[in-house]
Parts: sequence; structure tokens; C-alpha cells
Amino acid sequence: MPVCPDGGLRTQTDAVLSCILSYCRHGMCVNKELDLQPVHGEWGLWGAYSVCSRSCGGGTRSNTRDCNKPEPRNGGKFCVGRRMKFRSCNTEPCPRGQKDFREEQCSLFDGKHFNINGLPPTVRWIPKYSGILMKDRCKLFCRVAGTTAYYQLKDRVTDGTPCGPDTYDICVQGLCRQAGCDHVLNSKARNDKCGVCGGDNSSCKTLAGTFNDAQYGYNTVVRIPAGATNIDIKQVSYSGKPEDDNYLALSDGQSNSLLNGNFVVAMFKREINFKGSVIDYSGSDTKVERINCTDRIDEELVLQVLCVGNLYNPDVRYSFNIPIEEHKEQFVWDPSGSWLECNRICQGQRRRKAVCVRKSDHLEVSDQRCEDLPRPVAVAEPCNTDCEVRWHVAGKSECSAKCGPGYRSLDVQCMKYVLMKRQSERMEASACGDTAKPQTREPCHGDCLLKSWQYSAWSQCSKTCGRGSRSRESYCMNNLGRRLADRDCNEYQRVVTETCSDQPCPKWTVSEWSECLVTCGKGMRHRQVSCTSGTGDDKMSEHFCDPSSKPPAVGSCELPECASWQVGVWGACAVTCGHGYQMRAVRCVSGTYGDTVDDRECNAAARPRDSQDCEMPACPWASPVQSTPRPDNSAQLLTQWRYGSWTACSVSCGKGKRARYVSCRDAQGGVADESNCAHLPRPPESSACFSPCGQWRAGEWSACSVSCGAGRTTRQVVCSNYHQPADQSFCDPDEKPVTEQECTGAPCPPPYNRQRINDQPYGYPQDPGRHPGHSSWNVPSADNQWRTGPWGACSSTCAGGFQRRVVVCQDADGRSNSYCDERVKPAESKSCDSGPCPLWNYGVWGECTQTCGGGRRTRLVVCQRPSGQRLNDYNCDILDKPPDMEQCSLQPCPGSASWHRRPWKPVR
Repeated sequence: MPVCPDGGLRTQTDAVLSCILSYCRHGMCVNKELDLQPVHGEWGLWGAYSVCSRSCGGGTRSNTRDCNKPEPRNGGKFCVGRRMKFRSCNTEPCPRGQKDFREEQCSLFDGKHFNINGLPPTVRWIPKYSGILMKDRCKLFCRVAGTTAYYQLKDRVTDGTPCGPDTYDICVQGLCRQAGCDHVLNSKARNDKCGVCGGDNSSCKTLAGTFNDAQYGYNTVVRIPAGATNIDIKQVSYSGKPEDDNYLALSDGQSNSLLNGNFVVAMFKREINFKGSVIDYSGSDTKVERINCTDRIDEELVLQVLCVGNLYNPDVRYSFNIPIEEHKEQFVWDPSGSWLECNRICQGQRRRKAVCVRKSDHLEVSDQRCEDLPRPVAVAEPCNTDCEVRWHVAGKSECSAKCGPGYRSLDVQCMKYVLMKRQSERMEASACGDTAKPQTREPCHGDCLLKSWQYSAWSQCSKTCGRGSRSRESYCMNNLGRRLADRDCNEYQRVVTETCSDQPCPKWTVSEWSECLVTCGKGMRHRQVSCTSGTGDDKMSEHFCDPSSKPPAVGSCELPECASWQVGVWGACAVTCGHGYQMRAVRCVSGTYGDTVDDRECNAAARPRDSQDCEMPACPWASPVQSTPRPDNSAQLLTQWRYGSWTACSVSCGKGKRARYVSCRDAQGGVADESNCAHLPRPPESSACFSPCGQWRAGEWSACSVSCGAGRTTRQVVCSNYHQPADQSFCDPDEKPVTEQECTGAPCPPPYNRQRINDQPYGYPQDPGRHPGHSSWNVPSADNQWRTGPWGACSSTCAGGFQRRVVVCQDADGRSNSYCDERVKPAESKSCDSGPCPLWNYGVWGECTQTCGGGRRTRLVVCQRPSGQRLNDYNCDILDKPPDMEQCSLQPCPGSASWHRRPWKPVR
């Protein structure tokens, strides 16, 4: 059959029909219909199971199959179904005291710090269980011992690793799969309440109790013996809030603290590892504080409750299971248990598992029952004797030398041979691990018919630095010096290009930016730019570096905006006629929100004026000729005190001091002598400040001091910090609750009228601060009684006022009537004091604007509290405001003449 190029048709006459139905591919004529027909994939045979992933505690073995009998082609379907399957192995429990399997995997990284900043060369890794997402439980998270820092060290744990300390489920191929307490995949076996796998709850009994009487400090609740399981302990808050001053604590039998010892309480959830058992703690910051442990504990635990603060009684409830005491001779080892798996694929051994049974009925029980008895010698027998595994040489490569001595590689495979069926099967190399693997290489000798590439000299490198390339000519030659065609030599052995000049090129390096050259607003900053060698060690001339890529040496920078002057609108003219002045507010502001800062933060030279002249219609008594502007010395009249903002309090909590800058300023905002402001009250430069460190806590009111008439009732008020008593200076004295108040008992019996005593109600103390906004019963009684509403607002915002409340008489069903005793009727009004009222304060009169002929003078009038605090004018009575301007120098000037205007006459 002639050869044609791929895709071409054969043209010979005797093959015309064949070529219509065929085309060429790889030099062969292929039938189109057969080649394009889809071929669906089919599964091949399952391979042998792999070695068990664990030696004890429940490992897994896997085997696989491939979709290659045949492979899918031409759009055929891929195989559907499982490619891998798993089975459990080595399910017997690991010896007690052996390191946890996840802990073993973390410890393999001991001493490896992965160049993580802060980790010592002797770092020790331990498992991280809490705080890991459910989907990440089969990743290897390890924590640095002694710290809270943790890292993911592997994408997946070894197959057979438990998903967590609180489950028997195991990780397989990075996914959490169901397993039972017997460590078997997909098993539903579970521990009974006695901790026996698949047990019937008959081997233990439950102990439970409560504890609700305690003294200050640690109080022992119960000693939990070794062997206990399913421990459940709760401490319920008396108030329904997390803070109840009672906390659970644990210690071992030697009084070593395990939880909340030394008066230090853990607020948040945590796990405690006690002799291989995991104890869960809810943390103290919860309404129901809880301790749980489902594992069997190997040593005694001591449960305590720590009581501090107000010593409210705790509410501790506990329960746990303990084994029922049985005689040891009632349980024995039975060597004839089930057969374990064969330890080898071929020519191996299997042994029977010894099980603990109850002697009376031969029922299998937990191995814990027989752990004190000597375990019998295991019974073993040969298994998988119908096959053998051995190494097999499947193929050899060509000799490495074309002429003379060389070597060739051998493909050595592990094969399983079934003797009876005369079948062979390829296995994993680990299956032949018991026998030495043959050499995978052997010597050989070439036939000396050599063909090789010969080369010319290398060309110049394309670059002087930064990784260039160079090339050379190639010729195919034989060992006799004759040139052959290029196709006669091995194309893969020809080398005509290679890299050169690997040393890095010079580059620009920059230093850190300098500080901004301004303290606010936009400015400039600088840095050094230099040309250095590729390694950055040596400084070079700048012409060695690319000038077009030189980084800038000067850059812009922007700090928070500078403080600036902010002005308000001009106020009204100080006079109603003639020549006067008006003022406006000028302040120094800074930041995005325009916060007021001290005037010294702004440029004093650029301060805008805060006063200016203003002209109103001429006064009827003033002559235009004699009307003169305000003299220069009038600026003294506009002096005023200015002050900056308060500094922070000198202490973080408690009583401290704060200060501010106070200065006398003239009309232009400049600093004036303080004597020019003496006519005004000086604002204080310092004041007391208080930041509370704690909070007041009030106890219950005591009983009334009398059984009839008016008496007193008291309660305890303490300052506490984090639920601990603190000095009273740590709390705000202005917010301290009252510790004493009046209470009203039943009216004392008058002479000759003792039968009325039983008709009167007994009083309870009124505490209007305990239930604000709600009416309260004045006295509880089955008959008629007074009921009060909440106090209304004070009738005055300052000085003395009064406030009122509603007082009504009601019967037991809440209906109003008039049958209550008027002698014990609660007050309907009381006085209230909101502090002294602000008053008008004024300075001395300034000088007159003229010496004769009628002028005017002014003074400063402000609304102030007695403490000196200045308020807006509307806080004082505007009708009582003293005048801030008056006429002066009304006598006529000597020898002066002026025009005098008479009223207009009507036009005729």
C-alpha cells in the first residue's frame, strides 16, 4: 500500500474505491467510518489494596481502577462510578499513653520555622483543634507550643486521622468520613453512657447532685473518681446575666489547678487536655457556665466553685457515670476472637484478636474490663498462600553509549503471581518491600557507528548584562570525519543556543523619603537616587543606568490641612443712629470638620478684623459737622478675654486637672495687657475633671426602721471595678445613688381607736430611681390604697422650682374612690433646684466719643452664670438687660454755631 501525506487520498487506479472511504493518517490508510465512530470507556480491573495508613487506631487502605478497557474516543462517554474505594484496617485501639496521631504529624515539623518572623529554631508544633472551620478539619493546622499563633502546615492530614477530638469520624483523602467507635468506616457503632463501644449502658451507674451554699473563695463541690465518663456540670447565674460572681473551677487530686485557679477566671470557650481526655469549658462570660467531658478520665478530678463579690449563692448541678464495681475474675480474655486481616498480600500471616468477655455468659465487653489481666498470646496461621510477589524486569532501554562501554536502564516492576490460575498482576512497590529490589541499571557496549553534532565557535552575547543569548552553527558528522545530513543525527542532542551574561545590570536605587518639609498642608519631600551594581552593593556612575527610567528625587506630600481663620457674619450696629461699630466672631479652626483650636495655631498676622465702623441714620440731636468717628482709644473698649480649648484630663480615671490658655485681646485680635480686660470677669484657666474608673452598685433596701409612722430605710452602695470592690474615688461622686431615704409605715394608733390599726396599709420605701417612667404602689394592701405616678419636669430651669405627680386612691381592683386615709397620702409636689440662674454682668463705661456737643459711650454687657460661664443673651431676661450705650457730653461747645432744623411745613 503506497504511503500518502496525512489527510490526502490515494490515487492509484486499483484503489479508487478504497480511497473514497479512507484517508491517510501517520502514513497508514484508515477507514473513515470506523475511525470516527464513538467509543465509550469501560472500567479496568481493580488494583490491589495499598498498605494501611496507620498501625493502630483505625487506618484505611485504598485501591483504584482506570477507565482504560477501552479508553473513550471520538466523543465517547467517560466511565461513571467510583475510581477509588477504601476499607478500614488496624482498627484495634492504640496503647494508652501513645502520642495522638495528629500530634505525631505536627511533631514531624519540630525545629522547622519556615522563615516565619519570631519563631525560634527550636520551635515545637502541637495540634490546633478549636476555632477551625468544619470544612478545614482535615487540613493539618498546628500551633506553636506556648503561644496562640497557628499555621496550616499541610493541605490534608494522613488518612485515618480523626476529624477532631470530639468525634470518631476520620479523614480520607482530605474529606471527613463517618466512622464508629470501633474505628471502622461507615460504622454506626457508638459508645454507651458508660464509655463502652456498642455497650448496653449496664456497666455503670449515674451520680448526680447540686450545690448551692458557699463562702468566699474556693468551695469543694464533689470529687469525681477515676474511670468516670459523661461528666456534665452547670452553674446557672442567679440574675440571668453572665456576671454573677460565681465561677466553676477544676483541679486534679494533687490540688494542681486545671481551670480558673489562683483567682484568675477564663472568660471565653476553651479545651482542657487532662491525661488524654478532652474537657470542654464554655467560658465564664455566659448565663449558664458549663463543663463537659464524654471521655473516660484516668485520674480523679476535683470540682470547685469560686465565690467572690456580693456572695450570692451559686447554683451548681452535676452528673457523671462511674463503673459498677465487679470482681475482676468475672471477666477474662478470650483468645478465639475474630480473625484480623492478613499482614501481607501473599504468603502472610493472620492472627486472632483477643477479646474481653463476661465469664458468666461469654458476652463481649469493653477491653477496659480486662486491662489489668495478662493478655493471651495471639493465635496465628498462614494466609494468602495461593500467590507470591516478586520483582520482574519488564523492559530495557537502549545502550547509553553508541560506541564502547555504557549502561542501560531496566524497568523493574513488582508483580503478583497467582500460582493456580497462572495469572500475573502489577502491584505497588511497597508490596515487594520484603525482598531486595534488583538493580535498575546494567552495563552495555555500543557498536561504535557514531554520529554526532560538531559545532562552530560561539557568537558574541546579545547583551552585556541581564541575561542575553548566543548561537553557533551545527554539523552532523560521523566518527570518520564525514559530514552527513542533519536528519541522520539526533535532533534532541543538538545545542545551538545558550544563555550568557547572567550578571544583573546596573539599576537605580532609592532611599527612604524624607519628612515632609511643611508641618501642615501641601509640601515637598526628598530622597536620594543613585545608580548601583546589579547586586546593589557598589555605587556607580549614573551613565551606566537608563536615564529614562530614573525615579524622581523630589515628590509632593500632603499633611492635614493647616489651621485657618473662620469668620462669622457681622452683628447688628451697636447704635440705632449715627456713627457706631459692629462685631463678628473670629475663630481658629482645623481639620475636615472645622474643630475650634487655640488661636496660636493660626497666623496671627493674617487674623481678620472682628469689629468695624458702621453708619446709621443721623441722630436728631447730633450735628453732621460735629459728628466724628470713634477715636482710636476706643479700641480699649473692645478688649475681651479669649481662651483656647481644654487640655485632656491629667488622669485617665479619678479626679484630675485640666487647663487652657486665657489672654486679653484687643479689637484686632492682638494680645493686650490684662489690665485692659480687668472690667470683665476673667475665665478660669484651670478646672477639676473626673473620669470614672468604676461604677456604683447598689444593694437592696433594708426594712423600714419603724412599724408605724415615718421612718428611714438604707441600702449599701459600693464602687466596683470589674466586679471587684474599689475605692470610692474611682467612681463619679455626682452619680452616686442615695443610701438613705424616708419610708412610711402604717399610721400609729391614736388613743381609744385601736380598731383602725388593721385597716391601714404598711409602707414600703419609695425609690423613684429604680423603675423610671412607671407608676408604683405606695403601700400594698388588700383594700383601698394610694397610687402615685412619675414626677413631672421641674417648673424652672434655674433657681427654685417645683415638680408635681398624680396621686390617686384605688381599690384592690384598680378602681378610683375616695376611701383612702388622708393622713398617709403621698405628697403631690416637691421643690426642685436646677442651680442658680444666669444674670446680666456689665463692665465700666468707656470714654465719650466727644468732649462737648453730645457724644456717646459704650460698655460690654454679657449674660453669665455665677461661675463665670458666658451664655447666649436669650438665657437671661432680655427686658432686664442693662443699656450698653448712652449719650454723654451733652453741653454745647463754646462759640460754636450750627444749623437747627424745624419740622416740615405742609405744602399749600
